[in-house]
Amino acid sequence: MIASSKFVLTACVIAGMLSSLRVTAATDRSELFRAMDDEVLRAMTDLAIGDLPRPYHIEARLTFVNRLGGHASLGSIENIDSTRVNTLSVRVRVGTPQFDNTNFFDVSLGFFGSADDEEPFTNRVVPLELDYATLRRELWLALDACYKQSVEVYAKKQASIKNRTRSDTTWDYYFQGPNTEVDTSVASLRASAQTFKSTLEAVSGEFKHAPFIQAARVTMEFMPEEQLYVTSEGRRAHKFEAFTGFEITATTQALDGMPISDSYAAYSIAPSDLPSVDSLKSAARAMIARLKKQTTASRMEAYSGPVLFVGQAAAELVAQQFAPYLVSQRTQASEAGASVGNNALMAFQNKIGARVLPEFLSVRAEPSLSELNGTPVAGHFTVDDEGYRAEDLQLVDKGYLRTLFASRVPTKRIKGSNGHSRNGAAMLDVVRVQCEDSDREESTKDLIERLLQLVKDRELEYGIIVNLVQDRNLLMTGLFPIMLNDLPFPSGQGTVPLISVEKIYPDGRREPVRGVEAAGFSPGTFKDILAVGTAPTVHNYLAPSVVPGYISGGSGYSIATIITPDLLFEDVEIRPLESDLPKLPMVESPLN
Repeated sequence: MIASSKFVLTACVIAGMLSSLRVTAATDRSELFRAMDDEVLRAMTDLAIGDLPRPYHIEARLTFVNRLGGHASLGSIENIDSTRVNTLSVRVRVGTPQFDNTNFFDVSLGFFGSADDEEPFTNRVVPLELDYATLRRELWLALDACYKQSVEVYAKKQASIKNRTRSDTTWDYYFQGPNTEVDTSVASLRASAQTFKSTLEAVSGEFKHAPFIQAARVTMEFMPEEQLYVTSEGRRAHKFEAFTGFEITATTQALDGMPISDSYAAYSIAPSDLPSVDSLKSAARAMIARLKKQTTASRMEAYSGPVLFVGQAAAELVAQQFAPYLVSQRTQASEAGASVGNNALMAFQNKIGARVLPEFLSVRAEPSLSELNGTPVAGHFTVDDEGYRAEDLQLVDKGYLRTLFASRVPTKRIKGSNGHSRNGAAMLDVVRVQCEDSDREESTKDLIERLLQLVKDRELEYGIIVNLVQDRNLLMTGLFPIMLNDLPFPSGQGTVPLISVEKIYPDGRREPVRGVEAAGFSPGTFKDILAVGTAPTVHNYLAPSVVPGYISGGSGYSIATIITPDLLFEDVEIRPLESDLPKLPMVESPLN
């Protein structure tokens, strides 16, 4: 199931239909901006509780979201629905930029920023039809609740350090000055419910001809939104964004009962940028063929040796095991003095200037890139959530880390934003891996020959080629609800779930294997890349947020793009998934 750029969908949607849906086209929002400016200014001067600190900075964000989505199975529509919702989020900072109420986790507030009995001020649902007076009333209530919580958290943060020596005196915030950004480039995108219906029926219908498939589901979603953003320092942004997704998930069992799954996804900004219906049907047939081959594929023992990741597998590997470390993070202090955050992805926070890749590889952030060789780049965007122009960055220069994706939250090494705040925090968007040495670029044929030479040198029986890596979003939201406890689940830090894996022997013979995962990956593993391919793969996907939602207030996923050539590693561990196997169905499918 698609996990959208702003909301993770975890249940079936309510049935319904609209003939079409489009991004909100009302580009004149002057009345609403005036309401936001006026109420933020009033809060800055009037919000006060006795001698407690007053606000020194306020931000407010109004978001208009439309959604069209649907599901189908075996050529039949499960549902087509549309949803429209407006939300308001505010943040009030008290204290000073050097030390304020943020970057502190108050466990008493739970993981959603406020208690159940408080007036909501994050993702607060507001009326669909808004005017000046209505919006000011909503802002008044939200800012009042947020201010009360802010002074409470500020007091707790002050108390937590009274008996401690602060090791990190990085400021909590930096002023950037007034600015206005507008991006209406996708304000007129449309999606048709009838087109969704016919596409879902056509693609899901391919699985009627594959009776060995036990479950298959096809999902489509179009999620356009409009954002209005203002701050008390005079920053303002008005932007439109859109997300379109198409997903297929399918499961079956091998002859010994092992559950086997596969998935396919295509993501873009505009619905028109998705592959054609014929291409999507071909993708479904290719999935069916892979699953059929997997039912009779052999299992394998644990392997350690050279591995070649090609195409989607190389890009998804970078997406899971390298790109998230390129995001700047600030751990949260707490009342107990412990740091709270995504500590598993903190490896690069203090490595600026250190080598993180071979010296023949560089990595750039390129949010300005909208397409490459005719393939849309879905991670492309112009203005971030804090009203900054998204900057192209040299993240890694010939192996050495130079900077990270950053928001306005300062860290020890990065003090200001470079325009990459998304979903409430710094986040990756377009990550491009490039080779700086033509001698390290090789054709697929030459990479395979080099792989086999490594196999010979190590006196191994075979090498490994990985063609497809399982997308973790689809694993959790698409496959897990279908398979539940029967799903062979990768476990442990640094594991990578694999879909299509082949042994390759010295004579060139290939043998598909099933039920395996790559293990032991860490950021340091990528320093051992020996060579790369010549042709880049553009991989659009839903990237799990690096900064947890209970800290950022954002959703779980953002659309992103990885662009990378094939990757040859000198040594990777491939191990079998060990679990009890469910029994096969007692009778054949009625579709036989």
